[in-house]
Amino acid sequence: MPAHRYLTDEELQLLNELYQQDQPEALLSLTMAIDANIRPLLEQASHLELKLELGNVKLHFPVTLKHQVATEEQAELSPPSIITDGFHPRAWRLPSPQDLQLYQANGRPLAAEIRDLSINGMRLLSRRCLFRSQPSKKVLLKLGQEQVLALRLQLVRQHKGRHFWLTAVQFELAMADRMALSDFVFRGFLQEINKRQQE
Repeated sequence: MPAHRYLTDEELQLLNELYQQDQPEALLSLTMAIDANIRPLLEQASHLELKLELGNVKLHFPVTLKHQVATEEQAELSPPSIITDGFHPRAWRLPSPQDLQLYQANGRPLAAEIRDLSINGMRLLSRRCLFRSQPSKKVLLKLGQEQVLALRLQLVRQHKGRHFWLTAVQFELAMADRMALSDFVFRGFLQEINKRQQE
């Protein structure tokens, strides 16, 4: 049985080798020397990524270029996607995320606990039904202390248990907000792995 609910043992080992567990918040960076003829192509590229393949594990790291001097670029790697079946990236899912709060559109806290979170959906636990007549709801998601993302939650399914409602929702984000949430989820994911290994 795998040691982690969302990763195979091989994927978990690979992440542990790539990321320093004593500094899970640190950004990965690398310096690239770029030929002058290639530079204009990279500046016009709509998407740039670094692919890492080790056996059956494939990680795709989105790359953001930051200009330094004429012959160098500083490249920042964003959280990777794990590619399964050769085609589909698997979204990172962060169970019981910390330092998050959901608010209604009017600014009042939403009476729901986030059970797990990905970059395009979440599962919520609440004492009351969150969706009665409308299949969508506008909310604000506060990441940590400073960043707030506006979301339109779209109901996927909801189930009434003995004491609580369990609701699955999905949402779409603009690219900048998606990157911010992806970074938050992945950092939390690494911290969770680190915490489990120290127990």
